[in-house]
Amino acid sequence: MTSLNRLLALTAFLAPAFAQGTAGTKVTLSVHLVMPCSGAATVKVQTAGGTQCLDPTPFLTQQDVESAELQKNSKGNPIIFLTFHNDAAMRELRITRKNIGNPVAIVLNGRVVSAPVVAAASRFLYLAADFKPDQAATLASALNRQAGNR
Repeated sequence: MTSLNRLLALTAFLAPAFAQGTAGTKVTLSVHLVMPCSGAATVKVQTAGGTQCLDPTPFLTQQDVESAELQKNSKGNPIIFLTFHNDAAMRELRITRKNIGNPVAIVLNGRVVSAPVVAAASRFLYLAADFKPDQAATLASALNRQAGNR
């Protein structure tokens, strides 16, 4: 199945700097629901709906990643397609199904890199940006290494 046939429900727009220097270093990834700011939710993120906050508990992390596959989008730009372990994939499917039309925040190496709106229920995640192929390959490799894939 090609990337064009897969459901694109969540897309993270990563700055190229996030893909640099990841060879041999740990990459952290987390995906959070975005909610009104309150006592527990204090990390702010700018969304199309204004300033909101991250749910303190992510629903996906780098520990949930089963594999990271380097692909190209329809314009030929590198993207990373993440597949999650079954329990995490089912969790993502449940959460995205309940949150269609709402933003989620994608955090890479401690920084919010995107707050896309959930377009559809999904079990997958694409990381996309205007980074060079070697940068995307380095990030995918780091995620695979942490997942136990060589």
